Amino acid sequence: MTIPDSSSSPAPIRVLVTDSTRMGSQLLADAMQRDSQFEIVGVCASGEETLTALHSARPDVAIIGMNLDEQPMKGLELCRQARAHFPECKTVLLIESSKKEAVLAAFGAGARGVFCRAESIETLRKCICVVHSGQVWANHIEMRYVLEAFADAAPTRLTDARGTVLLSKRQQDIVRCITEGLTNREIAARLKLSEHTVKNYIFRIFDRLGVSTRVEMVLYAFSQRDAQKLAGNGRQPGISIDDLPEIERYRRLAEFESVLSPLRLGEMYRDGRGTPKDKVAAGTWFLLAERIGHELSTRARRSLDGLVGQMEPHENTEAQRRTAEWLSDHELLSPDAGLPPVGAGPDGEAETEVVRRPPLKRKARA
Repeated sequence: MTIPDSSSSPAPIRVLVTDSTRMGSQLLADAMQRDSQFEIVGVCASGEETLTALHSARPDVAIIGMNLDEQPMKGLELCRQARAHFPECKTVLLIESSKKEAVLAAFGAGARGVFCRAESIETLRKCICVVHSGQVWANHIEMRYVLEAFADAAPTRLTDARGTVLLSKRQQDIVRCITEGLTNREIAARLKLSEHTVKNYIFRIFDRLGVSTRVEMVLYAFSQRDAQKLAGNGRQPGISIDDLPEIERYRRLAEFESVLSPLRLGEMYRDGRGTPKDKVAAGTWFLLAERIGHELSTRARRSLDGLVGQMEPHENTEAQRRTAEWLSDHELLSPDAGLPPVGAGPDGEAETEVVRRPPLKRKARA
């Protein structure tokens, strides 16, 4: 008899449960705990308690009731706080019924899924697994509410925290077409582009927004529009990233780590993460990542070699410090990893340990 290798089994999904009462939270947690694929890391009954648990337990998924602390819709505020301060945790909001207002409010607050209490525990388990995998959970009626609401609203100019419009005019045109439910072929016909060009545009949009599916893109836009409404109508219109001075444009694009996109896409196709496994697609993206990385490394090394003779020792040290700080802030470098001195040749180059951050883009389907 062959003993199965338990080390190959996936780690359980860490779940935090918050409902309006302690008993309600505990009943939900007990029902979830019966399934070995879940680990309950917190059972809460208030907003303050939930925020503390989010910080200490670092759950993968948080189930949050819509009504908390004896306040209707308090769960929406908690969902916004969780999204802002714990973006790695995906939130599912428990709603009393699939009414349009509740569904739109939940996704507008940044929820990754909505779950009606009338559904079964088994369906809730499926919901958590789907949301944990990076997808969005909503039934066809709930999703129709979101798409209709977005289509009826004025097009949203998607911006970053500094108000910079993230998409070019052409990319915004593509987004509007997608929210209307058009296929790539229909978008190509409307905008007089080839289907291949449309697909490339969509991948770039996904990369800039940090999403991986059309549905996520629509929900991202919808939630941002909701946040802009809460901030008030006096907000100044954003500046397009393409209208910024060149140096500022590239500085902000660096925040998106766009050079890592080919590598991450290769990993998705290789592992079948949110998309069917495709060796050819994986190989293509890995080759692109390798060649782009090699070209960037060669050009950067050549530039550093030319710069090192002009730098004082303290300038070299400061450059290394800023580099380590940027990589650490973006979770791309472990705290104890060393950096090579500026100008070090290939033979004397110290290895840096690059760690993957939890993927923001799970399913790159155009």
